[in-house]
Amino acid sequence: MNYKDRVNKYYYEHKKVSVDNVETPLFYYEKENREQDSIYNDPNAKYQIYTIGCCWTYGWGVEQNQTFTHLLGDKDTAVYNYGVGSTGIDFATRTISQLYDKNVDNQIFIITIPHLWVRTWFNDDGEIYKSWRLYQYVDINDSNNYFNFLHHYELINNFVGKDKIIWGCFGGNSGDILKLNQQIGDKVDVTFDLIDVSDDKLHPGPKSHKKYAEKLKDVLQNRFN
Repeated sequence: MNYKDRVNKYYYEHKKVSVDNVETPLFYYEKENREQDSIYNDPNAKYQIYTIGCCWTYGWGVEQNQTFTHLLGDKDTAVYNYGVGSTGIDFATRTISQLYDKNVDNQIFIITIPHLWVRTWFNDDGEIYKSWRLYQYVDINDSNNYFNFLHHYELINNFVGKDKIIWGCFGGNSGDILKLNQQIGDKVDVTFDLIDVSDDKLHPGPKSHKKYAEKLKDVLQNRFN
């Protein structure tokens, strides 16, 4: 299989292909996708909120009704969780391009940015790297990481309209998360702070999701009411 076929398999069928041409579905979800909320799913609700991001948005290790996406829902608000594990802002751009409808005016998009190095990348054999560990395989400097973010950030803002988007990122005061805040803190509206961890001891727990939802509600209140 040539490189174009491998990339097409990834892009259109969500499969990775080994050097031996073995196809494996990508591990996007811990259980199943959470695009449809069990309660707040009225397509005629006043507000239609779409959350886009990685495993933090998906809610790895917590139940769907504990995620910040679900906690944003109410009788006037339908919510859709488009969190996908191991993806970065390049995947977010693709997702929002598929969801945005220029003919309606009640869509709101919440995009939560992971570390800037997280993105789709293939090795010389055409195999796809684990994006959240890309920094272990490829040396990408801060300038290129920031440019990649800025490019997608402006594309999305210009395509959809910044007034319809709430930008967030991981929040914290140490290590790589602190660096992320220093890199793009002036571009985001709110941070998703790691207050507790989920059952897997790696991802945000229920308290973190609740706090993020409360911060997002403040932004929503100020902007849309």
